[in-house]
Formats: sequence, C-alpha cells, structure tokens
Amino acid sequence: MNAVEFWKITFGYQKELLFRDFSLLIKAGEFLGVVGPNGSGKSTLLKLMMRIVNPLSGRVNIFGNDSRKIERLELARQMALVPQGSYFVFDWTVEEVVMMGRNPYRHGFFQSTRRDREKVVEAMHMTGVFDLRFRSINAISAGERQRVIIARALAQEPALLLLDEATAHLDLGHRAEVLRLLLALQKQGKTIVLVSHDLNEAFGFCSRIAFLKAGQLLACDAPDKLDDPGLVKNAYGINPVVIKHPETGRPQFFLPAEPEVSEPS
Repeated sequence: MNAVEFWKITFGYQKELLFRDFSLLIKAGEFLGVVGPNGSGKSTLLKLMMRIVNPLSGRVNIFGNDSRKIERLELARQMALVPQGSYFVFDWTVEEVVMMGRNPYRHGFFQSTRRDREKVVEAMHMTGVFDLRFRSINAISAGERQRVIIARALAQEPALLLLDEATAHLDLGHRAEVLRLLLALQKQGKTIVLVSHDLNEAFGFCSRIAFLKAGQLLACDAPDKLDDPGLVKNAYGINPVVIKHPETGRPQFFLPAEPEVSEPS
C-alpha cells in the first residue's frame, strides 16, 4: 500500500506553475528523503500532503483516500509536521506544548485523558526533553525547542511523519539522536518524509531519495543507485566529490577543493 500518491499534480503560486503533471508514490513504511535546491518544490510537496494548499489539477491520495475528502480532524490524526522552526507568543511549558499534539483526540483544550498524558510522557522520553517538561518553551535553546516540536508530533501518533528541515537547528549529537529515532519509528511501521538541504543526511539515513528541481522529479531511487555526480551537477550546478561511507557504503557528497559553480543544467 502507498502512504501518499501524487497523481498528475499541477500547482503554482501567483499564476506561475511549479508542478506540471507531477506524479510520485510514497510507499507505506518507507523513509523518503526529499532533496533539491531552493525553489524546487520540496516544502510545497508537504503543503499539498497536509492540504495547506490544493492542486489546480490532479489528486493527492493519503493512504488510498483522496485528501480533499478526508476530514481535517482525521487528517491531523494521520499525519504530523515538524517544521524548521517554531515560535511561541505565550510562555507555555514544554509539557503543555507536547500536549498540543494530542489536540486531534481531545474534546476540550484543557481536557486530557490518561492515554493523552501517557503519550506525552512517552514522546518526551523518546526525544530526551522529559527533564525540561516544566521549563518555558521560550527559555530553552533552539535545539531543545526543536526536539520539543518533534515530541509534539510524536504525541500526535501519526502514521505519516513529515519533517521540513527539522534537524537544521540541532547540534551533531542531537541530530544523530533524532535520525536514529526516525529509523526506529520507521521500523515500527511509520512512514517518514524528510525534506533536507543536507544531501549526506538524506543519503545516509533514508531508504529512498526523491531529487527535485524546479518542480520536476529528476530521480527517485535507493541512495546507492543515485551516486551519479551528474545528478548533483544538474540540480545544483556543481561537480561534487563522491565517496562511499566507510561503514555503510552509501554515497556521500563533498565540495571539491576549489569549487567551480555553473548554472544548473
């Protein structure tokens, strides 16, 4: 079964089309990395999945159902988004922010069940923020705040977890923890879609990579089948140095000593 199906999508902003007849299938239970230069449509794909925007033509299916026919509440139970950064006007505690992930299941903002509380505690432990639970969300570091947002998404119990540059504010240690957590969630059967500017992060952890450029799908395959430097040059206009990771054998990309940047082909 496919978790998400983009069928012949056409979409654009302010009369300028981004996607034209775009199709992509995301398999249930896979860890898909979405990479590509700025303006390629990576974040827009997430918006289309969440129905923040709707296609001009074509269809987006979520677990076999037309997303336009899924109630908003049910959609919120099926998927959760971890954005690049989040800002809070009020001084919610960390625990209160994570509890917001239970809103699709609660009958009132201040009404929580035993299961709600259990899922919140579980999510905080999984992301290493349990000891911060009584701290103000505005009094912790950017990296800690991002882990809280991930905990909020996990408390939502989504079958589909969407991450938009979600590790950008994390230090190396916490980034590794989050990526290991995502791999564990995939093994539990969750479908994960990670939008990333970090090719090595995506190629190092994702089971499949979708390479976008200007709304077009350049390639979508397993990382070890996408080690062609020409693919990176096509997208970014630079000839990378490609090596195999010494432990995993997956492709890793590096800038040459004296990079010469050309216009992407």
